[in-house]
Amino acid sequence: MNVTKAAALIALAGVLRLQAATPVTFHKDVEPILQKRCQGCHHPGDIGPMPLVSYEQARPWAKAIRAAVLQKKMPPWYADPAHGTFRNDRSLAQSEIDTLTSWADNGAPEGSTKDAPAPLTLTDGWHIGKPDVVIQIPQAFHIPASGAVPYQYIVVPTNFNEDKWVQSSG
Repeated sequence: MNVTKAAALIALAGVLRLQAATPVTFHKDVEPILQKRCQGCHHPGDIGPMPLVSYEQARPWAKAIRAAVLQKKMPPWYADPAHGTFRNDRSLAQSEIDTLTSWADNGAPEGSTKDAPAPLTLTDGWHIGKPDVVIQIPQAFHIPASGAVPYQYIVVPTNFNEDKWVQSSG
């Protein structure tokens, strides 16, 4: 082995040792992932059952976050990658899963607030844009807690005079 390769290996070993010794912290490592993948739903007033906007909000959920990302329950994404790539894919990269689990496994340290990314501006209300029309079903449809629901057609009057394109629905 020549001197250049040996020096490169020694330097690489030092970097890997330093990375292993540097703990994963909320503000530096976890908060950017939560902003990118979770906070769109997990903020006050939205569909997520708990907000994950601050350290104080996320810390009590560290073990639950760990379990959910390892089981790939969160963020929810059920499209099969065998059938293509999707522009709106919300699944976590393995490196993001590793970061979140390492944070939980090491006591979920906060780290320095100096490392925190700028807070997101979170949207209240319609995430897909304000709708042109909201169509309500004419009467409540009861879904039992268990058992099968037979397939049925529910006619919902739109009062449209012409065909319309649907861009999105929520």
